[in-house]
Amino acid sequence: MDENTNCSFGCREKVCIQTDQVYDSCRSKECIECLRVYLTETGQEAINRALDVKCRKSEVIWVFTNTEKMPFNRGYYTVDLNYFFKITLDVYTGVSRPVCVEGLATFNKKVVLFGSEGSAKIFESRYKEDSFDPQSWQKTNLPKAVVEI
Repeated sequence: MDENTNCSFGCREKVCIQTDQVYDSCRSKECIECLRVYLTETGQEAINRALDVKCRKSEVIWVFTNTEKMPFNRGYYTVDLNYFFKITLDVYTGVSRPVCVEGLATFNKKVVLFGSEGSAKIFESRYKEDSFDPQSWQKTNLPKAVVEI
């Protein structure tokens, strides 16, 4: 195929893509119910006086990921995900405007993924503008977990 010919799936030019190998992936939607919300002492006092409480907003503020090899299952890994949510509540204590109370909630999830059986050593550098290229050496090709929200 010459350079001016379009590809069968619509590309118009040659491009170079560099990526990590993807051995396995998962995508899921969760309907999270009955999460415990941790409040400050003043927030808890407002809830104790409340006639009604409604959730105004929830926001993911952080996700911890931990990847470990599965024993007796070569190439498989467990990925533990710990989500942290900022919960904003409207607390109604009477006929006046609701009081805004913020709290923290957590949710845990575990997935099992295939991550390769290789044990290659990888040597690479990362470009940093106006700095030395830090060298990452003796890194193996263990899987990397990425969480998109």
